Amino acid sequence: MNKPFVRVHDVSFAYDPAKPVLSRVSLVFDGPGEDALLGPSGCGKKTLLRLCAGLIAPTSGQIERSPGPVAFCFQEDRLLPWYTVGQNVALALPRDVQRDRERAARLAETWLERVGLPDVAHMYPSELSGGMKRRASLARALAYDAPILMMDEPFRALDEQAHADMLRLVRACAQGRLLLLVTHDERDSSGMQAVRLSPP
Repeated sequence: MNKPFVRVHDVSFAYDPAKPVLSRVSLVFDGPGEDALLGPSGCGKKTLLRLCAGLIAPTSGQIERSPGPVAFCFQEDRLLPWYTVGQNVALALPRDVQRDRERAARLAETWLERVGLPDVAHMYPSELSGGMKRRASLARALAYDAPILMMDEPFRALDEQAHADMLRLVRACAQGRLLLLVTHDERDSSGMQAVRLSPP
């Protein structure tokens, strides 16, 4: 399998032409590896992550990414309210696995157990607390088998212990993959390649 990578070439981006968010940024993320995007609010961390994922297009410049899918964990939980928590996680599993409903349900439950939610697969997102929704979203993102894993402040709404537990899990699941992590917490970047952005 080819090594996962994201290459950012002289990229600028602005929602409003008078207020650029990013200005002529060039970076290379080569995987497998772990990269943390750090910087003050308004420096463009989230925008850069979305650009790298292909969710938005740069105003100028170019982004290259290795072929293959990308797993993305948004800052918002984005759980589908009409599906159970287990069904939400199962959506990230391969199509052939999804067709076997019993197998998909077992794998979804396994991922929920890994994030500390062993008994919620039958529940709906509206029945979960904010921290539980966050962990369910993490389970769904980690269940998606992609060579690149992008995460936008994935530990928001978690208490200190859950934060530490989920960070360990994410790093374990990122082995052999390229991890791009947006965070405000310097502790999250320990042992990672830190990329510090500043406002343009």
